[in-house]
Amino acid sequence: MSLRAQFNLLIAVLISVFVGVLLLQQIRDTRDSVREEIEAGNLVATRLLSSFVQTYGDTSRPAMLDYLTHLGRVRSTVIRLYDQEGGLIYTSPLSPYKAGREAPAWYAALVAPVPMKQQFDTFDGVLEVAADPSRAILDGWDEALRLVGIGAIAILIGNVLVFALVRRATKPFARIARGIDELQRGNYHTRLPAFHGAEAGAIGQAFNRMAQTIEDNLNARHEAAEARLRLEQSRELAETVRARIEDERREIARELHDETGQSVTAIKSLALALLKRPHSDEATRGTAQLIADTAGRLYAAMHEMIPRLRPLTLDSLGLADTLREQVAEWRHLHPHVDIVLSIGDMPASLGDTATVTIYRVIQEAVTNALRHADAGRIEIDLRTEAQALLLRIADDGRGLPEHWRQPGHYGLRGIIERAHALGGEARIGNREPQGAEIELEVPLQA
Repeated sequence: MSLRAQFNLLIAVLISVFVGVLLLQQIRDTRDSVREEIEAGNLVATRLLSSFVQTYGDTSRPAMLDYLTHLGRVRSTVIRLYDQEGGLIYTSPLSPYKAGREAPAWYAALVAPVPMKQQFDTFDGVLEVAADPSRAILDGWDEALRLVGIGAIAILIGNVLVFALVRRATKPFARIARGIDELQRGNYHTRLPAFHGAEAGAIGQAFNRMAQTIEDNLNARHEAAEARLRLEQSRELAETVRARIEDERREIARELHDETGQSVTAIKSLALALLKRPHSDEATRGTAQLIADTAGRLYAAMHEMIPRLRPLTLDSLGLADTLREQVAEWRHLHPHVDIVLSIGDMPASLGDTATVTIYRVIQEAVTNALRHADAGRIEIDLRTEAQALLLRIADDGRGLPEHWRQPGHYGLRGIIERAHALGGEARIGNREPQGAEIELEVPLQA
């Protein structure tokens, strides 16, 4: 059932109940009025005829008929004269008031009073005085009809007015429903016009705010998806570049170790051979010594550069032994710093990417602690647990600056990116009472 039909039904029921209550009150008032009128009319007629019968009851029948004829109709009373055998001799004339009409029997039964009748004996018959409430009942019936008619007109006018008002008030609902259908079909740019009426206007404004919020959220999600896609593409590109750089470093380190290292060694050997020749003059031996010393320094610089490019021991000895060699070199270069390395059970192979990532993270973290943190102790803990590789690097230095997440600190941000590239997570922060801490967790299946 529509809202308009519900309102019309409600108004009709309310008016019907109101008219019904008025009708019941009218029936009650009519019953009291009819009783009062009948009692009064019957009392008057009874006293009048009682006096007449006492005075002229022994007279002849023609004299009584003449009196009754001249008396005519007494209000709300019927007068009848019967002979000794019970035959009707005379009855008072009918009332000309609303002649020919009678109230329905069911209505008359509702409002009619208890029948009232008096009989007087005459010398040759019986005079009967009976109450006649039919005209008063008919008046009550006409009043009830008028009340019902007014109620019907009120129901009609009320329903017409309510229908028109509700139609006007609910007219925006169809537009609102169409707007919701548009949203359901994906047209999130749909907006509703300004509606008349407080409720419809508030619904329209709420709808427009909701649609705008949905559109903004979808746009934000779309932009976030695009940004996520660009980020993934950037990470993929960065990982490709990083892998390419590692390959280039491996090749450069191998070239330095195999080709350049042998060449520098050969140069140094030739210079030493020139230096040992017995017939060489002082200038030649000085030049040979200079070449030998330069070749030695170049060889030492080259061997110091190779681990920074790519430790060749990663491919031959593995991660654990490479870290031990690197830590030994750090201890040699920084004897005042206590560097502690703890390596637990490790799988046979982590894969080249994970191996290089773990090594670079440790290299970056320890280098930062040695150069910038003024640390006295550095702890490196590498182990596996629950199908994950766990790395913890902590120092007791001055800690990280507050703005380390801002652009410029590429080393620490690179650690986070390397962990994400392996499907893991990196946590970087300061520790209590002082120092910094880096925790890396990488799934082994990565």
